[in-house]
Amino acid sequence: MIAFSSGISKEKAFLARRREEWYFGRMLKFSTSQFLYLTCIKIADALTVLLVWYGCWVLRFETAYFSVDKGLPAFQFYSRAALPLVLLTSTLLHIVGAYRLDRIEFGFRAAKKVAQGSVLGTLVFVAGCYFAGEMNYSRVFLCLFAALLILTLWITRLALHGLWRVWLGHFVRKIRVLCVGEGELLEMYVSKVTENHTYPVEWVGRLGLGQEGQLAETIVRTQAEQVVVSFPEGAASKYAPVLEILSGELVDVKVLPDFGKYSTFTYQAVDEFGVPLLSFNQSPVGASDRALKRVVDLIGASFLIALFSPVYLLLAVAIKLSSKGPIFFTQERVGADGNRFPIYKFRTMRTDAEEVTGAVWAVKDDPRVTTIGKWMRSTSLDEIPQFLNVLRGEMSLVGPRPERPEFVVRFKREVPKYMLRHKMKSGITGWAQVNGWRGNTSIDERIKHDLYYIGHWSHLFDIKILCLTLLKGFRNENAY
Repeated sequence: MIAFSSGISKEKAFLARRREEWYFGRMLKFSTSQFLYLTCIKIADALTVLLVWYGCWVLRFETAYFSVDKGLPAFQFYSRAALPLVLLTSTLLHIVGAYRLDRIEFGFRAAKKVAQGSVLGTLVFVAGCYFAGEMNYSRVFLCLFAALLILTLWITRLALHGLWRVWLGHFVRKIRVLCVGEGELLEMYVSKVTENHTYPVEWVGRLGLGQEGQLAETIVRTQAEQVVVSFPEGAASKYAPVLEILSGELVDVKVLPDFGKYSTFTYQAVDEFGVPLLSFNQSPVGASDRALKRVVDLIGASFLIALFSPVYLLLAVAIKLSSKGPIFFTQERVGADGNRFPIYKFRTMRTDAEEVTGAVWAVKDDPRVTTIGKWMRSTSLDEIPQFLNVLRGEMSLVGPRPERPEFVVRFKREVPKYMLRHKMKSGITGWAQVNGWRGNTSIDERIKHDLYYIGHWSHLFDIKILCLTLLKGFRNENAY
């Protein structure tokens, strides 16, 4: 709980606040400082693109680090492309979200968006030059530019972030915040704002349940500038009288609606045509992230198909010699957004395996499994034809494993939030699989790991899972 700040009178609080503002030269509000900071970032980014472009010219053509076999190109030819490139890169940084207010704190997501905008800017520039018939730029120069631009923008953002922290600490007046309500969400909000120092704040008090009648008086007494309101689910009726009182006060109001139990991995406020909405459980993967993930899938699947091509041939021969029937086996599975697709596997069972039993889980020492099939399942080699599913766009290298429609219908009824795993494209390997939850194991644990993966997804997380898949091997005691 937050205690009230010192119980000084209204007049003393007002005079103290005015003296503080005078002493710091009427310090700027946080919102104004935020606007100035974003403006500085945009200007710094544009200047950085310009400086890196000309710096790469010097590094590539006027130093001894790189040989110039075809003669020194005209400086004017490179120089006239500088301004269009600055405008193009700045626009793409906007598009990928590098200037969003929630990324004002320099961290992993901000760094990722800067890298995406830089790479896209270079690629679009190259594509434009190609179609315009002016693709006479050095390939070494362009690769050097893209790499140095990302690194330099990161360094520039980091330096500006440091200056921003100093500015907040010395030249931005603290926002006086009064909390109204109770609940875990309010406690978490106060904790997060305090720990992360997102903006300078002074908590001036807390009014709990049953104290709403003191709200107007408390705002005057504490000189509060912002009121944060949050009640637990069972006390939702408290919002109306509190907001009614606040509608007559000159304070900013933030409402934290406690719908957390209905959200698993996304929970955000959005605005559509001026209508405020709360958005739950949308996929955390944006358009640019999906495109990059798809590129990685195509490159990775193509490489792995080529790598495993001798294995394909050997397994095909072994399957034919061990039992009658086709080499490959297709089975309907449910993937992203509930779409069904045929998954490809090497056949590991007799062709009449489910004529009597229907769709059932495979069990240890399953008599339906062939001799070579048992070995393929234990080594996961029966799954490698699914790289074809990746090429077709039905699966990804990493994601929740796709399930059969019969089991999806059953688990939808029995397992809470089971269907949310279909917010992500299915994968050949996944977070549940590298942690041992595959085969006939706990479905609850698998879903828990799948939803954790979706909620914490990033390209680095995918790389981590792929590395763990290689390190731990394809063998698993639950694969049968």
